[in-house]
Amino acid sequence: MRYFLALILSLVLTMPAAAQTDEPIFKDYADMRATLDGLIMSRDIADVMRAFGGADEMTEQELTGLQERVRRLFPQDFEHVDVMKIDEMGGGWRQELYVYWTGLRYLYVYVLLHDRGDRLIAVHFKFNTTFATLNELF
Repeated sequence: MRYFLALILSLVLTMPAAAQTDEPIFKDYADMRATLDGLIMSRDIADVMRAFGGADEMTEQELTGLQERVRRLFPQDFEHVDVMKIDEMGGGWRQELYVYWTGLRYLYVYVLLHDRGDRLIAVHFKFNTTFATLNELF
């Protein structure tokens, strides 16, 4: 009986964590952009990686290290954002390239999206300080 109660307690305690796991699924384009822009503008790279599915291959320690590196490279929050490229690929598929900047410091962000009508999936996400690296994806 004691083992059974411990098993149930462990399942109950882990359920909220599983329910809170971030998935790269958004209500629509506006929801995705609000999430992306809010997190990138404030340099919350660990959270953007979680929200866009890029954190599943990284440990918490690696995410923290990445966050620290980005904050060293960009000591101030970003003040501006533009969409640089859009490629409507058909069948609900779309890729976009964004640029975020303050002063002369630029960060480029690439997202591959799949619009399923009832939700928008961020299938692939990358960021880089070098434009050519992400521009090559188009």
